[in-house]
Amino acid sequence: MVNHLPIILASSSVYRKQQLDSLRVKFQVRKPDVDEATKTNEMPEQLASRLAIAKASKIKADNPMACVIGSDQVCTFNNEVFGKPGTYEKAKQQLQMFSDNCIEFFTSLCVIDSHGQQLTHTDVTVVEFRKLSLQEINRYIEIEQPFNCAGSFKVESLGLSLFKSVTSKDPSALMGLPLIKLCEFLRLCGYKTP
Repeated sequence: MVNHLPIILASSSVYRKQQLDSLRVKFQVRKPDVDEATKTNEMPEQLASRLAIAKASKIKADNPMACVIGSDQVCTFNNEVFGKPGTYEKAKQQLQMFSDNCIEFFTSLCVIDSHGQQLTHTDVTVVEFRKLSLQEINRYIEIEQPFNCAGSFKVESLGLSLFKSVTSKDPSALMGLPLIKLCEFLRLCGYKTP
């Protein structure tokens, strides 16, 4: 039986919205108001998972009949969490640090269906940067202005030019929403994909 109950994306991310648009399912977007601060001794994978669940749960509380999708992504380098840079200088500092190194992304997904069933998954993606010159970093930042992107790059466009490799089970996870697992979860909830 096909599920026709509403789907809600619990996110303020334009990138996640674009990703979900690509699946050609009807959905609404609600911005969850969730404190994203790290708890003491919380590991990056735990943080990403907790926030994905919190975002979905927050929106689910006001929309009990909907299927709600929450997601969160945490970028780490040398066991330190790196958020969105916000400024040109911070983006430059991050890319200088990441140059010729590997960083990890933990991208967590939580889907809560109309019955309250909670499905969760975390994808781990390793990005290996090539050695970047300061001129390349500055040119990249000027062109893409990746100030609202974890890791200071946009993988869906020129960000790929900064890499040696990307290792992941789901290439879409690096953009912020693991679509392969999301499709599986939506099918389990009775939605058609495709």
